[in-house]
Amino acid sequence: MEQDNYKKVCEYWRQKALEFDYQERYAALGLPGYNENNLPITYFGVDYQINRSDASIIRVDQPAAALDFCTQSAIYHLFHFSKEAPRNSGNFIPLHELRGAAPFSPAFKKATLIPFAKTFEGKTPQLIAAAEKLGFERLANSDAGFQAMAFVCMPIRFLFWDGDEELPAQATILFDEKITDFTHEETVIGIGSDLVNRLFDAAGLKRLA
Repeated sequence: MEQDNYKKVCEYWRQKALEFDYQERYAALGLPGYNENNLPITYFGVDYQINRSDASIIRVDQPAAALDFCTQSAIYHLFHFSKEAPRNSGNFIPLHELRGAAPFSPAFKKATLIPFAKTFEGKTPQLIAAAEKLGFERLANSDAGFQAMAFVCMPIRFLFWDGDEELPAQATILFDEKITDFTHEETVIGIGSDLVNRLFDAAGLKRLA
């Protein structure tokens, strides 16, 4: 039943996406590759296309693959919820400090940050290798810190500290404080979760609760 609801939501957004002014949004968001045919969009380093005739989205290297809910939502919401002239601040903050997102922070910690830390505990080299495989940029902060570009206009950072005899592993995800210039605050949670899931997949690890 939940999958059916996800499909209905994705179909709703596909219909809305038929009305988007893509030329205006590509210019406002600084997205490369606008043309009169199918539109390119890169999400976490993976190339997708938006079909101009029906607004469906495909993954370029796997055109027959069904896309997950988070990916479709992230792409459609970028065009719908982004402000007229969105701008990043360069100041990165955790979810609980993000305007409008604080109520979702406890659930995000439980569902995303804690499993992130537990799954990679004792596996820092695998986390680094996974992030590099995905093309993320290494940061000096923490045992394994990286900046990922959800979209070319949407930087996200994660920091990971491995555990020791006294403390368990810790992880946090940081968002530009102006990320809601680009998408809805609830969508930020899905994008953060998607980042972690892509790291699990790249590392070949199963999520630990």
